[in-house]
Order: sequence, then structure tokens, then C-alpha cells
Amino acid sequence: MHILLIEDNSNKRKQIKEVLMDIYPKARIEEAYSFNSGVRKVYEKKWDLIILDMSLPTYDITHTESGGDKKPVAGKNIMKRMLNRKIIVPVVVITQFETFDDDRISLNSLNEEFKKGFRDIWKGTVFYGNDDWSTILKEILDKL
Repeated sequence: MHILLIEDNSNKRKQIKEVLMDIYPKARIEEAYSFNSGVRKVYEKKWDLIILDMSLPTYDITHTESGGDKKPVAGKNIMKRMLNRKIIVPVVVITQFETFDDDRISLNSLNEEFKKGFRDIWKGTVFYGNDDWSTILKEILDKL
């Protein structure tokens, strides 16, 4: 199994990887840390699963790069690009926010949009703020 994990928060990324390795011990997990590097990796290879953060910086943050603007619904935009290129790979969104874009967009409204417009790829959303986020992630992945 070849998994792409697009997540900018190092602690959250580490915890997600631990859950993924528990479920898929032989998986190869590659990482991207921003919208641009995530899109590039989505296009580069064939993936079996993509785990996607919703809010991402534009560029990878380094000691010389601030990451540019934070894209509040970067995950949605990555999924749009996937569909435009007919890249049909299961996607699970993991986010620690309930609202986006200065509270103009709720997680519930995004999920409703995903159910309608992204049903070929979107398999569920995990709210990382819950204590049982890893159990919910496992339940979603068990259905794939």
C-alpha cells in the first residue's frame, strides 16, 4: 500500500503515521507539508490512499520560507484538482478545525459539499479535536 500524507503539523503528522502503520504495517508512507508540495506529489505517483489536512500553507515551511499564505480549504482544492485530472484515489480528510476562512465555512458544510461533489474520492472526515479521532480514522479505513 502506497499512502500520501499531506499534513503541515509535525505532531499531528507523527500521530497519524503511527495509526496508519498500525493498520497497514507494510505501507509506504510519503509526506507533503503544504498545498503546493501536496499537489505535486498527488500528480507524481499512483497512490492507494491519501490522508489530507484541510488547512495548509501554500509552500513548505523551512528555516528560510514562512510557507506563504495559509490556505484555509487547501484540502478541498487538492481534491478538486484530483477530480479535474481524473485521479480517483480514496481520500480521508483529517482536520483540527471546525470552521475555516475566518469562520465563514463550517466543517459540516464542507462535509455536505464533499458528499455531493467529491463522492468518487472522499471517504470521510476525521475531526482531530476529538479524543477518539484515531478510532474514527480506523473505522473509515476499515470500510475501504
